[in-house]
Amino acid sequence: MNLTNAVALVTGGSGGLGSRVCSFLAVEGADVAVAFNRGKERAEAVCEQIEAQGRRAIAVRVDQVDPLSIDTAVAHVAKQLGALDILVNNAAMAMGGHSVSPGELEKFTPEIWDEMMAVNLRGPFLVTRAAAPHLRKSKWGRVVNIGSTLGHGDWYQDRAFAPSKAAVIPLTRFLAASLAPDVTVNCVSPGLMIETGLGSGGSEELVQGWRNRAALQTTTSIDDVAAQVIRFCRASTITGQSIVIDGGIHFQ
Repeated sequence: MNLTNAVALVTGGSGGLGSRVCSFLAVEGADVAVAFNRGKERAEAVCEQIEAQGRRAIAVRVDQVDPLSIDTAVAHVAKQLGALDILVNNAAMAMGGHSVSPGELEKFTPEIWDEMMAVNLRGPFLVTRAAAPHLRKSKWGRVVNIGSTLGHGDWYQDRAFAPSKAAVIPLTRFLAASLAPDVTVNCVSPGLMIETGLGSGGSEELVQGWRNRAALQTTTSIDDVAAQVIRFCRASTITGQSIVIDGGIHFQ
């Protein structure tokens, strides 16, 4: 599938992975809506980079725990850019400013649980639901969810955000079945990317732990993840699939 003149919406588009995905989409010839919640200046900087690549770009605020904010943003993108062909559900939270050490179940309060599920699981569902009419109208709609390697094995399962990220995998299957045959839905599940907030903010001990665990003795390449998003967008007969990119921590 040729992505030239396609219109893409990338949630969390101002972050490390999101901005890389936006850039890769622009290289493929797509126009991009860079969705943000609090990083307006970063989103606008990403838009400038996309425009420098010769494509159209707009920054749009999305609070993905608020259905009205989502509906408004999706409608704005479709109106301003003329269509919506691709949705990348990248926005997520790791800890959201909360401090919960591994195994401290008592500190993992119902409020923190609800917030993580609202952002990491309910959010992608709501954004996809709002985008669905536009994706169907395009006749070749694509949804790519960003999950996590944590959903594919038994390592790091004591992290507070693991359940919400793991749940993105069955969500992908549900959406793929619900939107077929008009729209494909797939998932990319990365390991630790040092270019993202979680990777750059982690200790050397944390980063080395990921390297030691991986068969390839490395962290995850952010470019490999962004490139896989593009592959799913270009593919016409793949749906309901999740691929792990983690340097060989989990084999599928």
